[in-house]
Amino acid sequence: MQYKFKKPFKFGEETIESVELREEFDVGDMIRIANAKGDGDKTGAMLAAATGWPLPKVSKISMADGVALAEIVGNFINLGQKDGEET
Repeated sequence: MQYKFKKPFKFGEETIESVELREEFDVGDMIRIANAKGDGDKTGAMLAAATGWPLPKVSKISMADGVALAEIVGNFINLGQKDGEET
């Protein structure tokens, strides 16, 4: 899924205007997100997993875009929700 930033930002010499978000995550992503301390760190870990970017780059995203992205990505991840068959 392509997300276009409301407020593009610079990271190094690059101006970032959009990002392609992953819509599927693996157990490694789940472990990194679940092991993060506090809501801020969990959100950062979630956005890093969804964008494939390092945390320093994720931290440059504007607050409005960060909140919007966290809402979108949260719908993909749904940690703690049960899917599939129970055995």
